Amino acid sequence: MIIFRSIFFILFFLSISISINSTNAEEKISYIDVDYILTNTVAGKLLLNKLKKKEELTINKFKSKDNDFKIEKNKILAKKNLISKEEINKDLKLLQVKFNTYKKNKIKEFDKLKTQRNRNIVNFLNLINPIIEKYMIENSIYMLMDKKNVFIASKDYDITNNLIELIDNQIKTIEIK
Repeated sequence: MIIFRSIFFILFFLSISISINSTNAEEKISYIDVDYILTNTVAGKLLLNKLKKKEELTINKFKSKDNDFKIEKNKILAKKNLISKEEINKDLKLLQVKFNTYKKNKIKEFDKLKTQRNRNIVNFLNLINPIIEKYMIENSIYMLMDKKNVFIASKDYDITNNLIELIDNQIKTIEIK
């Protein structure tokens, strides 16, 4: 009787173990490279190019103003032998005040650009989420991970290129907000 019970428990736990393993075998885990999707989809490239152009315009605007301040400082210093030290110091202090205000505005402008870049990338990701979710349902994928968080995995589980193709077919353009 004791042998019968022990065999029964062994068989019972073995069958549970086998059924758990078989259900887990049917569930798929895949991974994607989100950065690669952003930089290689038509809409992602378009978004990044628009943001880059806007950033370059801002950088060039500030480079020009930086040079203007250097020129103005040099003009003041060139008058060194022509006017008194008090006047030079007064002019340099005024220039310093203007420069500090300019510097604060420059920092604010670059912070705005950074915020805008992040907001637009998040909007892009929100735009592609339904496409990814639909793909997951259609392919019985129960978990999707970012490639950065995967230590090692078979390339067979990388669905990045499949998603790029789907995204390119569904999203052709994107607006900067």
